[in-house]
Amino acid sequence: MTSDKLVRVEGENMRKFLTACAAVGVCFLSVFSQSPPQNEEFRALQAHFDRVINDRFNRLFAGIENVRQWEQRKQRTREALEKMLWHNRRFPSGPPPAKLAGREERSEYTVEALTLETAPGLYLTANLYLPRSGSKPFPVILYQCGHANKNYYSRHGAWFAAHGIATMVMDNIEAGEIQATHHGVYSHAWFHWYSRGYSPLAVELLNARRAIDYLVSRTDLDSKRIGATGRSGGGMTTFFLAALDERVVASAPVSGILSTAGWVRQRLSFAHCDCQYPVNSYGLMYSEIGALTAPRKQLLVNADADRGFPMDAFNELADKMREIYRLYNATGELRTAVTRGGHADTEEIRLPVFSFFLKEFLGVESPVTAEGPIDIPPPESLVCFRNGAPIDERLTQIDEEFITAHSPVLTPARDRQERINSLVVALRTEAFRYFPEKKAAFAPVWGEAKTLNGRVSKKVSFNSFEDLRVRGVFSLPAGARPGSRLPAALVIDHRRGMPRWGNEQSLETNQWGERATLVVETIDRGTRALEQNLRSFNDDDTIHHMKRQAMVAGGAIESMQLYEVLRSLEFLRSLPEVDPSRIIIIGKGETGIHGLYAALLDVNVQRVVIGSPTASHRQGPTYLGILRYTDIPEVIGLLGNKVRLYGEIPLALREFLAKGQLDKILVTQTLADAFR
Repeated sequence: MTSDKLVRVEGENMRKFLTACAAVGVCFLSVFSQSPPQNEEFRALQAHFDRVINDRFNRLFAGIENVRQWEQRKQRTREALEKMLWHNRRFPSGPPPAKLAGREERSEYTVEALTLETAPGLYLTANLYLPRSGSKPFPVILYQCGHANKNYYSRHGAWFAAHGIATMVMDNIEAGEIQATHHGVYSHAWFHWYSRGYSPLAVELLNARRAIDYLVSRTDLDSKRIGATGRSGGGMTTFFLAALDERVVASAPVSGILSTAGWVRQRLSFAHCDCQYPVNSYGLMYSEIGALTAPRKQLLVNADADRGFPMDAFNELADKMREIYRLYNATGELRTAVTRGGHADTEEIRLPVFSFFLKEFLGVESPVTAEGPIDIPPPESLVCFRNGAPIDERLTQIDEEFITAHSPVLTPARDRQERINSLVVALRTEAFRYFPEKKAAFAPVWGEAKTLNGRVSKKVSFNSFEDLRVRGVFSLPAGARPGSRLPAALVIDHRRGMPRWGNEQSLETNQWGERATLVVETIDRGTRALEQNLRSFNDDDTIHHMKRQAMVAGGAIESMQLYEVLRSLEFLRSLPEVDPSRIIIIGKGETGIHGLYAALLDVNVQRVVIGSPTASHRQGPTYLGILRYTDIPEVIGLLGNKVRLYGEIPLALREFLAKGQLDKILVTQTLADAFR
């Protein structure tokens, strides 16, 4: 394909993309007014997240009274952020390899079309605008594009370069010359991204940091005067980049910033894609991340009618960040600018950014009141891959490669306990960090006793989290002797909705024999289903974004279900009719995997029985970052004889177990066989 044809194709794709963006902007705003009715369970879960995030926000900097205390906290917070983004990735010490595809000479600036190989096979396409007048080395700004490519934002680079500031305008990974989606979870429900701990934000920030590595290696650019800006998604990546990289001495995130409390309170998961947050296993908040920039200079910019980044959440973020700037006596270094309008790249919203960098880098005190004419370069001069994209590129499979998933291995029996101990510490630190530090009192509410099929049963509900309640049915054999302590079964209900609507057997009426039995409904199971109408797809989108909101809050719906299993186990042990040392856990599919991890975390579980287990967390359940550390087959192998499997066993799992001949011990034909 010739360069002219390539440019025409790129331009056409850009027009389609911008049209789609405009449509999305309309769609997400209409969602708020057209969302289906929400049931009691959904409202209770939303209220839970509201409470958790508001409490966390209100005590975010409690006890931080001086710079020394903050600097200690700052180091821990930055380490946690880097861990969430990049796990154990190490950055090279030198600049990335760079290739110049072309240079365009304009009257006031020169623009270079550059390709940087930021990691092996990972190519960043960017345009570097260099002033043609002024003293070298030039100050330089890294401009991070929102959800459009570098062509769309070329006016920013051209303006700055014409006014004496070099600017690198870098493509984002979703709209550049090589593309990978930002919308894996948002649009495709790829929740395995969460289990892997992958966020496209991590790739954007890797590219940005490596771009700075390149910029500081050039003798014509001033490594002491590096700035960063960008709008929308580029505003958010600018916000994170400044927090992570001290080389950025001045930054101006535009129309891409808000408080986490505002996000949750106003249900903004509908509005934002997966590039807005790392997989938040440490439960960090935007205000805490923003405070990492203190005391460096930052201008926060927003439009007063931007419904994706509402003003109350914008102001809330800025006010909270000022608490840390105040410790440095540097409140004047954190500034805000608010203009009229919605979510758009207008001249009015560009002017305060122009003024900010002219003042900080060139000492120009007079504010810019008009943009003036801009000499925008021809699109063909901005193309970096003029003969097509390289086939050794790895961006298109970056979500599968960026974070290496754990490869399960069978641990020798002599080493299992050591592996279990280290694994539990890692999982409680990250994947299960959302579990409350202080347990809520159970406060059980019991129903009336009923006798059916030889068992005496009572409905019961009790607190799991402070504001969420497990529902269950506790039953005993009708002939149980008073004062006796029976072996017990904790049965995790895998069904959703009213049982009589389904076509599966009622778990409560099974022949559980001489066992005490507690059948529990965790979040989004049984009568606690979050959907208003399980017979349609009408409210699936609402549930989908509730799961995304859980990640922003620092957890996953499924890990919350696991916590409720652990609380149910504690509750069952507390009952006088139950022998606490003889409890088995029973579950099917993903609920059975919750039982597996409950047995990993609680050494006193006698046995866990799983019907038709999933083979990997790639299929579910979703726990944040779990695939960085382990996967289902390994945990089954570690627990060994504590586990029994029945039903459909995935081939990959069966083959894994066969390596240690565990399949002959652990795999049974029926649930009854698993009890033996």
